[in-house]
Amino acid sequence: APIYVGVGGIQSVTKGLLSQLQDSPGTFALHPGTRVSGMERDGKKWRLVGEAGDAAYHDTSVSQFCAAGGVGHTHTPRPSSNYLGTSSAGYDAVILTDISSSFESWHRASAGVPPEFASLVRNRAGSRVPLFSAMVSFESPLPVEVDAISLTDNPVLWFAARSGSKPGIAQEEECWTLVSTPEYALAQIQETPMQDDDGNFLPQTPQYLTTIPGPHLEQAFREHVTSIIGEQQQQQLPQINLPKTTYLNAQRWGSGIPSHRHLDESSPTRAVVSGVPYDVGRAPLAPTRVENVRSGQTPDNFLYHEGFNLYQAGDMMSVYTPGFEGAALSGMDAATHLLRNLP
Repeated sequence: APIYVGVGGIQSVTKGLLSQLQDSPGTFALHPGTRVSGMERDGKKWRLVGEAGDAAYHDTSVSQFCAAGGVGHTHTPRPSSNYLGTSSAGYDAVILTDISSSFESWHRASAGVPPEFASLVRNRAGSRVPLFSAMVSFESPLPVEVDAISLTDNPVLWFAARSGSKPGIAQEEECWTLVSTPEYALAQIQETPMQDDDGNFLPQTPQYLTTIPGPHLEQAFREHVTSIIGEQQQQQLPQINLPKTTYLNAQRWGSGIPSHRHLDESSPTRAVVSGVPYDVGRAPLAPTRVENVRSGQTPDNFLYHEGFNLYQAGDMMSVYTPGFEGAALSGMDAATHLLRNLP
């Protein structure tokens, strides 16, 4: 099977795959730089509302979204120019993959999702695992003989990987991707919520990311690498000086990965923040395998509503181990089901 690496950014993988599909004229219509911000039911068809420019970004406040001309989060009539595709035609079926689209007013993409379907999605999704990530670069290579590190007992850092170790990526600078522990991320979200008192989404800011989670992850990584070098070279830790940091940025992932399927509302590691359930309970993530389905749920790898011809796919719906493979398998299974049932 081919291996895909996002050279220059993960979006290059999507662009490369879509460029292959464009060789089939009339089959696919692409809308780059566009965010689906709303849905409307028109008989047995769906109309999708799209936003471009600044209104397409995920992390914009409601005021910024409105200032940029966004209309998808309101119930006001949409101008036909905001409809995706041919406004008079619509779509027979829709596959949703953003879990936040079914969390009512918490997210702009929720506009138009039928409440009945959104309730089914929330019930099936259960809880989620929050994470923070960071990208840090150093002025020179780190003197360690590993390209990835998995930690089991660190309160802040869960995983680290050298970016230059990926096939096809040659970097002059030493760059590492750092991923926090779920416990650390949950504590940060409890301290700095993702919603205001009215339930509106609070976008993450560079000032917050580069002064709290970013430095915390970098410091935890430096301490762990220092201990590795000390063991390798049998040196005293105070004598080890790592290269200076040349770049640091961080990202908050409120829905980093889904919780494991066996965890339910009685889980001792569950917490609810601003009405959103989180669970930091851990189990092996590899190899990818089918997990026990929660009581009352179907074994399908996606959620489907026949009356609306509406699907929810992705890692939060998958019956597989949490991770990108489970997300991909869910989307593929939903697409196969859709093709078999199109009129």
